[in-house]
Amino acid sequence: MRGKFTPRSFLAPARKTPHSALSTSIALCISLVSPAPAAMAAPSIVAELSAASASRATAVSGDVPDPSQSYFVPQSGSITAPTEGAAAIANARRCPATGSSDLAHEGTQVLKLNARLKVVVIGTRGLPMPGIAASDICVLFNGGTPAQGFTGMGDDSIIANSEFNPVANCPDVRCIPADAPTDANGVAYITWIGAIPGQPGVGQYSSPDPTRRWGGYAGDIPVMVLGVQLRGKLTYTSPLGSYTAHVKNLDFMGGRTTVLNKGEQVNSLDINPVRAAIGHGYEYQMDFDNNGFVDLTDLNFINAHKNHKCNSPM
Repeated sequence: MRGKFTPRSFLAPARKTPHSALSTSIALCISLVSPAPAAMAAPSIVAELSAASASRATAVSGDVPDPSQSYFVPQSGSITAPTEGAAAIANARRCPATGSSDLAHEGTQVLKLNARLKVVVIGTRGLPMPGIAASDICVLFNGGTPAQGFTGMGDDSIIANSEFNPVANCPDVRCIPADAPTDANGVAYITWIGAIPGQPGVGQYSSPDPTRRWGGYAGDIPVMVLGVQLRGKLTYTSPLGSYTAHVKNLDFMGGRTTVLNKGEQVNSLDINPVRAAIGHGYEYQMDFDNNGFVDLTDLNFINAHKNHKCNSPM
């Protein structure tokens, strides 16, 4: 897991120096239908993508994102009067299924209220960077664990691959892209469930994006813009590094080895630890309503999703 999220305080762990390269277009190395583990990528291709990223960034506006001025912040609710901080984080919880029937069953309680990241991109000249393609703004996954052969600059605790979870038709997810290009203020949104076309930051609940399904929990998922890794703020007035990107997942156990069809599903491996945590030590990833406790509400919530997986319910 990349940097376990610090419970309650929302302070981010120590992070690596922001990367200055990822891809010519992040989608090139992410949106393949049946990608091989990143560990199998040819070094020459990686080097080529790395070199091209800086050129692409400069081509956008003659500038590159400045990680000391750019940031992302968790939000929910409307775009004009958003909720930020701990209250917004409480809405960023998911089930590996998250199909339309699953959302209807829960009363839109999964990735609810337009749970999203607001991404603000400021260049090294101190000016906003408009027009950055949505595919160049990315929450980055490796797709699986090192034990499964997946490596890279993305998170290695998120399970998002068809190779080891073929029966449930789990998609290969390497990037959760922005809803649209950055606007005149250098702002873009990454709506976790997928946005209504033409409405950045507004969740598409009637027909959720089927490519945005994954299992596993990680407390510090890299957010990349044109190959530059950004840091988060808990609210727009908070200091840089006060928040790390994450979504709580009802599937937070299993599926990390090469045994087939054990990941991206909610079962007793996930439910029993929640039951055991009630009244004991605090476990942030099991506190699904983000109220500071693991209690019966959390247990009831995960029980309602028992046996859910990528393709069930749809």
